[in-house]
Amino acid sequence: MDFERERNLFVSVSVGTEAYKIKILDLAIAAMNELANMAIENEPLWHPCIAGRILNCAEYIKKFGQVDSHFPVLPNAETYTNPLQTEAPRETRFLAVQPVHIVELLMNNDKYSHVLSNMVSKAKVLGVLSTQAQGDYNGALQVMAIEFHASSPLVRNRKCYLARYCRRLNNNAWGVVDVSLQSLFPNPLTRYRRRPSGCLIERFRDGLYKVTWVEHCEVDNSSVPEVCRYFVTSGHAYGAKQWLSTLVRQHERLTHIRVRRDPKLQSNLLILADQMMRNFWRNLSFSRKNRWMLVSLSDDENINKAIIRFVKEKEGRCPGPALVMAATIRIPASARRIFNFLQDENSRSKWDILSHGHVVQQTRSISNGCVPGNRVSILEVKSPEDPDRTVMTLLQESFSTSACSYVTFAPVEASSINMILNGGDSDNVPVMPSGFSILPDGLTGDEVSLVTIIFQILDSAASPMCFPAHSVYSMYKVITETAKAITAGVVDPYNMG
Repeated sequence: MDFERERNLFVSVSVGTEAYKIKILDLAIAAMNELANMAIENEPLWHPCIAGRILNCAEYIKKFGQVDSHFPVLPNAETYTNPLQTEAPRETRFLAVQPVHIVELLMNNDKYSHVLSNMVSKAKVLGVLSTQAQGDYNGALQVMAIEFHASSPLVRNRKCYLARYCRRLNNNAWGVVDVSLQSLFPNPLTRYRRRPSGCLIERFRDGLYKVTWVEHCEVDNSSVPEVCRYFVTSGHAYGAKQWLSTLVRQHERLTHIRVRRDPKLQSNLLILADQMMRNFWRNLSFSRKNRWMLVSLSDDENINKAIIRFVKEKEGRCPGPALVMAATIRIPASARRIFNFLQDENSRSKWDILSHGHVVQQTRSISNGCVPGNRVSILEVKSPEDPDRTVMTLLQESFSTSACSYVTFAPVEASSINMILNGGDSDNVPVMPSGFSILPDGLTGDEVSLVTIIFQILDSAASPMCFPAHSVYSMYKVITETAKAITAGVVDPYNMG
């Protein structure tokens, strides 16, 4: 039994004892009170910034002290030191969605892990300390082991044990709060501690609800590579804006699906696209399960660190042993400009090596958001000699939010697409996604973006201990050539087409 499993077992057994239940409940109630106050306070506690609002740590210590009793209240905030760095952004949005739906999404672990898989690598409920009737989460309290990931596998996952507590604060407001259990289960190897974080949902007017998300943590960022450093330390990678933009996207996605025709047809196609996206996000994760290895095959200044890992057969519907390679680069262009270039089928042949010299046609599209380009598409790559012959069929999903953008695609057999379009089940259709995550670098506003390129291939000769050299070189060449083509396409306006 490894250390993680031992610790999960220890925590899950401990939370069942009455003494621990009382301590965890007291901690959760204090965390909820802190969250409710932090969500409505303004300056001097919060400063406006590019990421929304960011916490004034000195004011925080003066006002709240330490909610975690393992760390005593310090009398002088100016002398406060901590080996972990603080990240604490706040974001507010207005949504036309009932609070119960947001509450259920966060408190139902299956829904939470699924819908928020762009940030949640793993979530496991270790103990339920308080529950109500089915569908009523007022007063619900559970202990969880959670692992979060960023939009680049160069950034290590963040893990913690926490209490998640939900309470109806009054007739017009709900709160859901997380708080780490470091004070009850100390661990000298802790590299991430979640201070009271979560959301406050308040009734606004005309069917709108004000959703305020506070993301407050202390973390060791010493292992973050230079290319991603400010993106992470500024709170962009794991911040409130990321969580809220995911909630907004989910709401928009469901709204668009409800108003469309042929629901059965689109449902099967969207299910397959959803599986593709979750596989793609799994490949973005830097966890113990995803064992990445460094690849360095050239002196290219922009691609100075690529990483590769083995994917076993059946993992995420992979039809056989495979390799995934990833690299994160800076491109001097806005995230929106890069997104538009990558999701447009008319510019695909400019960056996709497999489409060079071919005509790419979009044969079907399902809109799933308010932003132009937010859609699931079927693309056909046509032979240059015979325009009626399709040499490759791709399933693509592209979407952009206020915090991030993704363009993800996977080759799919034409027969499988036809089967799905005729009402068939997509459960057994293999998908091997490649694609891009596109984010602001956190330093320059909207002038420079971080683009993570993920490329995946089947390789029957690959194993956890063996990465065939020819595959590694081929994948590295694809990534480097793709990076150069994207940069040329978005930096040179004459290449935009």
